Amino acid sequence: MESNLHGIMVPHVPTLLEYGMNNKPSAVVSEMREFGRRMKAWGVTAVVVATTHWRTGDRFLIDDAPLHRTMTTYAGFRQQVEYDCPGQPELAGILRQAGERNLVFTGVERHGADHAVTVPLHFMFPDRDVPVVPLSIAGTPLGAFRWGRTLGRAIRRWGGKVLFVASGSLSHDLDCFFVTGRVLPGYEEFDRQMLGLLAEGKGMDAPGIKPELIGLAKPEGGFRDLFMLLGVLGSRARGVVRAYEKLPGVGMAVVEFADCRESDDEWLVEHDGLVH
Repeated sequence: MESNLHGIMVPHVPTLLEYGMNNKPSAVVSEMREFGRRMKAWGVTAVVVATTHWRTGDRFLIDDAPLHRTMTTYAGFRQQVEYDCPGQPELAGILRQAGERNLVFTGVERHGADHAVTVPLHFMFPDRDVPVVPLSIAGTPLGAFRWGRTLGRAIRRWGGKVLFVASGSLSHDLDCFFVTGRVLPGYEEFDRQMLGLLAEGKGMDAPGIKPELIGLAKPEGGFRDLFMLLGVLGSRARGVVRAYEKLPGVGMAVVEFADCRESDDEWLVEHDGLVH
């Protein structure tokens, strides 16, 4: 039976908005546009976005608003995007109830559409006609994985065709990007190792990358967005790397995931005691 879940990891660097002004080709932008067309043909009915620009301590929050107003949370770029988009209060309520039943510390708050939502969806769904549920990232990566497992079960029962988006960069050293511009080999090496793990279905091993590389790269979500996505789709879900580009200190990738939920029992046996 066909799954009603699909997933993607995308960047949201506002520089992507300027590429059109400069007539600069971008594989990342092209792939996001093409992916959005495929999702519309698939019949996507809602998008759930884990945004790395909404960090909420230990509590996972859900925005259940019927309309999400654009939050312009970046400055210094020549182009901004307005992306007011519809919400999906019914699905948001189902996700919160699932969290409460599974003893996940959740809540509801009106946050709006920050640029981790607006930039990628601007390219994927330019007509702003697909309902969106923004989620915060919180806690530890394993806590985010547990929350993702709960989200995945709830979405499958809901039955609509849902795209789960983890919105964030791979390497994400903003001091390098905005100030020094001093690019070290470790940035690209971190990105290379991350993409290799995702392609092999070993994304849960990302925190095992050498600490000095992680410290240099400063991954944007601290792996929480990734672990939430893998909780939703399956701990061994393989990512198809559709595009990769780099800026000083910032690695941007489009990585597509299919539903692989049946893989979790094996992973949990191997890591007994880490996730309940």
